[in-house]
Amino acid sequence: MNSLQLVKFDMLSVLKSPLTYIAILLGVLPIAVVVSVVVATGEEVDPNMILSMEKWFFSLIGMMFIVKTLSRDISEGTIQLYLNSLHHRIRYFVAKSLSIIVMSVLITVIVLGITYIVDWTTQGPSIDMKSVGQLPVFYLMLFVIYGLLLFMFNLIVQKPAFVYTLGIFLLLFLVIVSPFIPLIPQIGPKLMEALNYIPIGYLTQKTLEDDMSFTNWQWIINVASCIILFVGNAWLIAKKDI
Repeated sequence: MNSLQLVKFDMLSVLKSPLTYIAILLGVLPIAVVVSVVVATGEEVDPNMILSMEKWFFSLIGMMFIVKTLSRDISEGTIQLYLNSLHHRIRYFVAKSLSIIVMSVLITVIVLGITYIVDWTTQGPSIDMKSVGQLPVFYLMLFVIYGLLLFMFNLIVQKPAFVYTLGIFLLLFLVIVSPFIPLIPQIGPKLMEALNYIPIGYLTQKTLEDDMSFTNWQWIINVASCIILFVGNAWLIAKKDI
């Protein structure tokens, strides 16, 4: 089994799906409406605001692409063909990890493409190049950490519906719950502070914020999370009967 061929197949599966373009259209239409309204009122369009708006929506879309890629072989019953030896198992895991990275690049290109089109076709301030530089790194951390976590659950549970639900949950739960956490007596503020050191907390929160930079501690946690999840998945796929 060739890992790069599997990555190519994963990408073609996404690019050939009509749902991919429907999802992109759903992301573009609200932006087109907002830009049209702003232009009609004679105001300037801020491309940085557009980038911030698109970032969360395409985080969710990218997560769905990744879940589709991770769960496809189990849902189609073809995963045994890839995992019939230890060598193939490791190659399969490497291929899926590479697919996650490529997906992060694809989503970055889409979001920046939309933002630059708005910037070039409207009057307004220039794009903040700091945000342009932060976005690829942010998406890489978001999708690699969440993607490897979902890959692990996919191996353990082998239920695509559960993995889809978990993928959505990771990005929606904090958005819904975080306004209420400070209201919890005594421990609410401490929980909010703790979320700054939990990837599921601060990564999800940054999908909603303009600032995509990480603190030194968050970088340490990011790297440690990637290493732990990568090693854990490699051990699991080598040992587990699929």
